[in-house]
Amino acid sequence: MFYELLRVIFTMYFRAFHSLEITGKEHIPADGPVILCANHSSYFDSMLVGLSTRRKVRFIIYDVYYRHWFLGPFIRALNAIPVTVDSINKEAMKKSLAVLKGGGVIGIFPEGRLTRTGLIGPPERGAALLAALGTATIVPITINGAFSVYPKGRKLPKPSGKITVEVHPHITVDATRRREEGYLRSIADKLMGIIESSLL
Repeated sequence: MFYELLRVIFTMYFRAFHSLEITGKEHIPADGPVILCANHSSYFDSMLVGLSTRRKVRFIIYDVYYRHWFLGPFIRALNAIPVTVDSINKEAMKKSLAVLKGGGVIGIFPEGRLTRTGLIGPPERGAALLAALGTATIVPITINGAFSVYPKGRKLPKPSGKITVEVHPHITVDATRRREEGYLRSIADKLMGIIESSLL
C-alpha cells in the first residue's frame, strides 16, 4: 500500500517539476524474474526506475543511503536490499535470488556507485551473475536529466529540469554459463553499452 502511495506522490512530483517522460515500458516483462539496470548519477535514480513499471521493484542499494536524511525513509519503505562496500554481501545475494526465484523484480545499478560526473563508469558483473543464477531477464534503462537536477553532494534537488527515462529491449543471459567469468563480463559490458548509447 505504501509503495503505491509513493508511486503516486513521485509521479505527481516528477511530472509537475521535471516534465518526466518514460518511454519503452513495454520492454519490461509483465511477469517472471526481471532485473532492471540503469545508470546511476542522481539520488532520484531508484524512484525513476521504480516508475518505469507497474511491478514492485526491490532495489539493491548501499546501506549508507538508508541513513540519508531525505532518501532514507523512502528507500526503507521500498523494502530495498542493503549491501555494504566492504563485505561479500552473501545475505544480499541470497535475498535477491529469493525475489527472482519468486518471479519478482530486482533493481540494480551496475556501476556499483553513484557517479560525481554524470558519466558512465565501468560496470560490475553482479547483475549478470544474478541474472544467470536467478534465470532472470535483464532490462537496461537510461536516465537523462536527473544528474543536473539532484547529483551526489547536492542537499536539495533543483526545482526544475526535464528528466527522461528510456527502457531498452531486454538482454537474455545463458544460465548454463554462470561460472564463466569472461561471459559474465561480456554481458556487463553489453549492458552498459546499451545504457550509454542513449545517454545525453
